[in-house]
Amino acid sequence: MRKIRFIHLSDIHIGLLTHGRLNPSTGYNTRLEDILGCLDRVLETAARESVDLILIAGDVFHRENPLPAEEIEFARRIGKAAGSGGARVVMVLGNHDYSSSGAGASAVEIFPALDIEGVTIARKPGVLDIPTKSGAVQVACLPWAGRGALLSREEYRSLSSQELQAEIESRLIAIIHDLAGKTRPEDPAILLAHVAARGARLSGTETDTLSTSDPVVPVTVLADRAFQYVALGHIHGFQDLNAGDAPPVVYSGSIERIDFSEEKENKGFVLGEISETDTGWKCIYQFRETPARRFITIDLGDIDEGLGKLPVPDGISPGDLEGAVVRVRYEVGGHGEGVDERELRSAFGGAQTLKIERVFSKPKKTMRQTGLSKTMSVLDALEKYVQSKPELKKIGAEMKSAAEKLMRESE
Repeated sequence: MRKIRFIHLSDIHIGLLTHGRLNPSTGYNTRLEDILGCLDRVLETAARESVDLILIAGDVFHRENPLPAEEIEFARRIGKAAGSGGARVVMVLGNHDYSSSGAGASAVEIFPALDIEGVTIARKPGVLDIPTKSGAVQVACLPWAGRGALLSREEYRSLSSQELQAEIESRLIAIIHDLAGKTRPEDPAILLAHVAARGARLSGTETDTLSTSDPVVPVTVLADRAFQYVALGHIHGFQDLNAGDAPPVVYSGSIERIDFSEEKENKGFVLGEISETDTGWKCIYQFRETPARRFITIDLGDIDEGLGKLPVPDGISPGDLEGAVVRVRYEVGGHGEGVDERELRSAFGGAQTLKIERVFSKPKKTMRQTGLSKTMSVLDALEKYVQSKPELKKIGAEMKSAAEKLMRESE
């Protein structure tokens, strides 16, 4: 009986520099090193587990024009995995991989240009027959498809935003049905797509970046029984949208944290196996973590000026901060207020990078003086107020006299 072992990863985002700094010993930004370190873990697992197929579900690079060093580091690793590693590599383009102009080659298309054997890039929808060392695998590819890829400008000029959204989703659903109809039951089939699925749990990153006009596909469409596994990219948090049923519809998530919105998420990839049984092809998989950089937020609340020694809050040890990307928040009452941030940087000096945020607290409510009421006369209320303020007692008589004079003048 045949078995196909595969790895599914997505949203690598090589070129992300946020919260990084220059490593003088390598000349690389530390965030590039973080991402390459996580990618190395994935590919080491591929070699150790002798996988047949590596599926990359889009967003290899963070920018449409990556630096040559970034392209070289990625190409070297993928070329090795497809060469001496013996795995076939299939990639679909993600939204970050396309040129903003909509024309020209994507950065990941260096592989066809270099003619690296064993690496296939899918820029258009289609079903690929991939020969692996354990037999043929069908990979139904669905790259990112924005409105420009599915509709001509003339078509959507006359449509409302809601009509446009419905039309794009309808065409995308039709493409997925068509891909499923082109598969053969005698060989295993995988859908590899960079797409937003309806009902997916968004990480903070997608909450900010996923456009309301982006096409969204129902899980029931993705979970077509023609496929044994559905490998998705675009959403950065690992999740199975068809858990407990077949086929698994899985976002592997990003391999490294992008920013603080992903602070609490485990990062990694999927190691899976499709086996031939008496009743057909069956898939099992497991999530494997990568050594993603830790992100830690510390809320100090309302703190006074002149910090002196600042203790690390309960539940966080100084060792937890070593090498982490740390965000420290503290509250101030208004603009111009704050603390000596050199004290903060000293207290959290073990962090890889430190971000300090001043949070403006809500103004404190002024409490009504005890003993005052609306039925009191102005002079009686003034007398009560003066009696409650020791610092005013010496000038109380003068204040009362001035108040009486103002009242007479107003009359």
